[in-house]
Amino acid sequence: MKKDSHIDNHFVQGSGFNQAGNIPLLFPIRPNQAEIILSDETPNHNKTLIQIRSVAVEPFPPFPLQVLIFTKDSFDPIVAEIEGSSLFSEGNTRAFQVEDFFFLAIVFQDEVGQRQAAAEVFIQKTFCVGC
Repeated sequence: MKKDSHIDNHFVQGSGFNQAGNIPLLFPIRPNQAEIILSDETPNHNKTLIQIRSVAVEPFPPFPLQVLIFTKDSFDPIVAEIEGSSLFSEGNTRAFQVEDFFFLAIVFQDEVGQRQAAAEVFIQKTFCVGC
């Protein structure tokens, strides 16, 4: 008897009137805490596209954000920084493609402890059930 397999996509994305494509979703990031954005608790093999942008929260500019991407095959996370910007109202965008995604966390290191940060995130996780 042949085992049935099924390939599908899950998205973490926003929505908008007359908008399509990779529309990011806004996440407030509390200072000095790891905010878990998405966790995949399934055993299914996956390939995941992650797009993150630091955005301004008035009256604050976009701040640098630390990104931690954990995969199911490693104890060591992928660690990256998304730069902020003191000159522009928009921060920088980074995109990542990983295999066997486990979870995504974003950290805003704030020595003041009173400032606010946010990230726009788009995630497309392509997975296979029964593969």
